[in-house]
Amino acid sequence: MQKTTAQSTTGGAGSRALGERVKALFGQPEFILFLVIVFLIALGAVVNPRTVGIENLKIMTRDTAILAIAAIGVGFTILTGGIDLSVGSIIGLAGVLAAYFMVVWGLPIWISIPMTLAVGLGIGMVHGLFVTKLKMHGFLITLVTLGLARGFTLVLTNAFPITGLPLAFNALGQGYLGNIIPIPVLIAAGVAAVAYFVLRFTFIGRQIYAAGGNVEAARFSGVNVDARIILCYVVSVVCASMVGMIQAARMSLGHPGAGEGYELLAITAAILGGVSFSGGQGGVIGILIGALLMGVLQNLLVMLNVNPYWHKIVTSLVLLAAITFDYARRRRRV
Repeated sequence: MQKTTAQSTTGGAGSRALGERVKALFGQPEFILFLVIVFLIALGAVVNPRTVGIENLKIMTRDTAILAIAAIGVGFTILTGGIDLSVGSIIGLAGVLAAYFMVVWGLPIWISIPMTLAVGLGIGMVHGLFVTKLKMHGFLITLVTLGLARGFTLVLTNAFPITGLPLAFNALGQGYLGNIIPIPVLIAAGVAAVAYFVLRFTFIGRQIYAAGGNVEAARFSGVNVDARIILCYVVSVVCASMVGMIQAARMSLGHPGAGEGYELLAITAAILGGVSFSGGQGGVIGILIGALLMGVLQNLLVMLNVNPYWHKIVTSLVLLAAITFDYARRRRRV
């Protein structure tokens, strides 16, 4: 009798522990997003079986990977309490610059890519310096760059695409590893791994979170806040520059209109992934899940033949939902 009672007690404790774990799991926003992703994929498979076909999965993972790179970059600026609105224009500028260097100037790929990234690094430093030294909000300086970068793109191209890119360069956006894994997925995995390591395991990452959580407290603690903020803006523009080159390789040309509106997708993916607009909260894993959700949603809209004019409306409503959830979560903490 005593043994039966003990077993019953142990079983009850185990059930409670399991219930607590399940409750905690459903309390994780990332897990909820994952369930939404599964639901969307299942819905697409029912309505249009080609949604889960091999070729469409390749396209979806490639597009998601490209978005993830941009979202990780802009996520760094949001971690500091800032924002980067220039992502879309930088994507267009970087794609055109890489094409201009290779086709017009005749430079080899191995020089053109670093030169394009160097331009992005310089732009990111300018953003960071305006934010830290002139105390200008990132919204304002990146809004200026949004217009400037797009303008320079049109000046370089006269509004016509630059064609004739080398086939080796095009592999960045069109190639596959083993005819299964798109090259952009490998690039995104590398970017995500580096970003995760920096934010999770280095003092630089801890200082970025500290700067975003409470700037003055971070300064009093000896954190070089200015250097960390500048670094985050550099990361954002360099990631956008990488996306620009991948997009150019994918299309086999430098298109002056590439990346238009892409900042909306990147910011939405980052906020969906748990990066708070107030700064100091969020991580790479969440951003990847947010990018996956946006990638699946965008692909589903295409597969269901939804009018393209509705795509931005849907994206904006998703962003509104993410921002609302972020603000509600912050109010609960207060």
